[in-house]
Amino acid sequence: MFATIIKTTIICVFLICFPPVAQASSNNTLAKFKDYSANHTTAETLALFTAFEISSSNLSAIERAELYFLFGQVYEKARKLDLAIQSYDKSIAIVKALPVSDLLINNYLERSYAVYLKTNNPSLYCIDRKKALLYARRHANTELLTKALTQNAFCYDNPSTVYLGIELLDEAMELTDKSDKINVNRKAMIYNATGNLYRSVGLHELGYSNFEKAYQTWMEVNDKQDMFNMQYNMFSEALVLGDWDKANSSITAQLLLAKTAPEFKDFYFFSYLNAGRVALQTQAYDKAIVNFEKAISLKHTTSEQYFVTSGYLYLALAYMRSGQPEKAAIMAQQFKLDTDFRKDKKTMILKADAIVAFGKKDHVAAVNALFKVIDEVEQENQKIIKNKAINSAMAHSAKLTEFENELLENKLAINELMLTSAQDKERIANLKLTLYVTLLLTAIGFLLHYLKTFKQQAQTDFLTGIANRRHTLSKGTKLIEEAIKCKQPVSVILFDIDDFKAINDTYGHQVGDATLKALTKRATNCISRNDLFGRIGGEEFLIILPNTSEKEALVISERLRESIASTPIKLTNTKINFTISLGLTVLKNESKSLGELIKKADFALYQAKDSGKNKVNLFLQTI
Repeated sequence: MFATIIKTTIICVFLICFPPVAQASSNNTLAKFKDYSANHTTAETLALFTAFEISSSNLSAIERAELYFLFGQVYEKARKLDLAIQSYDKSIAIVKALPVSDLLINNYLERSYAVYLKTNNPSLYCIDRKKALLYARRHANTELLTKALTQNAFCYDNPSTVYLGIELLDEAMELTDKSDKINVNRKAMIYNATGNLYRSVGLHELGYSNFEKAYQTWMEVNDKQDMFNMQYNMFSEALVLGDWDKANSSITAQLLLAKTAPEFKDFYFFSYLNAGRVALQTQAYDKAIVNFEKAISLKHTTSEQYFVTSGYLYLALAYMRSGQPEKAAIMAQQFKLDTDFRKDKKTMILKADAIVAFGKKDHVAAVNALFKVIDEVEQENQKIIKNKAINSAMAHSAKLTEFENELLENKLAINELMLTSAQDKERIANLKLTLYVTLLLTAIGFLLHYLKTFKQQAQTDFLTGIANRRHTLSKGTKLIEEAIKCKQPVSVILFDIDDFKAINDTYGHQVGDATLKALTKRATNCISRNDLFGRIGGEEFLIILPNTSEKEALVISERLRESIASTPIKLTNTKINFTISLGLTVLKNESKSLGELIKKADFALYQAKDSGKNKVNLFLQTI
């Protein structure tokens, strides 16, 4: 009865302040709820939202979907994660049947974040992120596509897949507006995702540096939630690096944020948890126990169960190292009660197994569990040192520096325009000189440090070793422009593997990758060193033949097709027979760009596929 009175009172107050919500039938209701949430505390907004029945209102379907989404955000902010997920579910159910919209994509992205907070498990929260990216690629909203690309990059933090995350981040940087009005959140998220990927391949210095850049970027808008998250990441990297000064500095910053932002109830939980971790690492076991016990006493303040469960294991380790195996076993058993704990965190699970076994005086099982921990760490290190992961990360580092330089150049240009309108000409001249010198020194430092190491990698496809899409299109454009200027012939060949999906499905992606590498070697032998050869898609390749006539290009294309079709590729215990289809076009007087030639070659390739595959087809229409 009392709850009903409270609920009625809340709605009545809202109606008095913002009439007439109950019978609203337009965007008025949504606007009023947004206004209310923007001008009231999370607790006040939560009370109002909980009292309002969306399903019984006479709003249109799309208005209900927008309101469910808004409610989901409020629940998420209040860490009422189950309610948040339910609200996003209801919104998605309404808009999924409609044409792709911003609302649908945002629902998937926000629901994935709520699942992340609840589980910290990529296998669960990345399902929605991948759906969001699929829809974003079909939708005309560059900002939203950038957001989806960046969030999906977090899904590839395994050393064996990190290059895929890096490709997504590279694409996000290509799309990001470099103007002074750049979305701060997008820029910070790129740094955050980059730090996460560097961390996963063992590049912890670069990881720390990018998390710090993300922290400083979010400082610009005083986003304390994300500032705290980045301090947490910076702390974790400092811990791996054994840099105790940086680790303790991060803990100090976390405690300050906890004090100045009391609305975020779990900041103290994470601050004490991290203080315990650094004490454990520096063998201050009594101090570690005190801090872990403080953190666990605050477990009710956070909905992130993964970290609560981790806290039990950390405390078990601290008890064990301080000579208290009985207490350690109790905490390790508490850790193992969480049956939803991430199964990929094998070393943590094995450490708990070892402590439990030791507590039962089963010393053989305890030692075997510790040996398994060593084996797991060794396997992870082997994954990390693979060249593909490291090379992809290094190439991304070069692109990230280029991205930052573009941001700097835009900012300097805007500042210069503002300064030219000032009255003090001498001050302007001095300031310009300082800016030029600073920029010059930065450019020199960048060139000396990175150019030799990264230039080739930034132009190379990670799998095949030939030119990547970006370099192929860039250099190809110059070749076409030069040919038009000098009135020389140029031929363009576009080709791909016939039924490549069947190879992947039958033999697996590893064999598919080996097939692409073998194809690349054969194709390279069919062309000259002056020709441009690049991979522009999954199994799609482009060859540009400068100073090559139509007749000569047909001979080269046929030689390439025959080379692939006549001899199977031999792999370990496997022979792969496959063919390619090729589309060919030649530069005519009226042609204007590489883009036009690729479109025509693509049309010719489509005709080759349509007429039976394993063919060379020439685009015959006069250009």
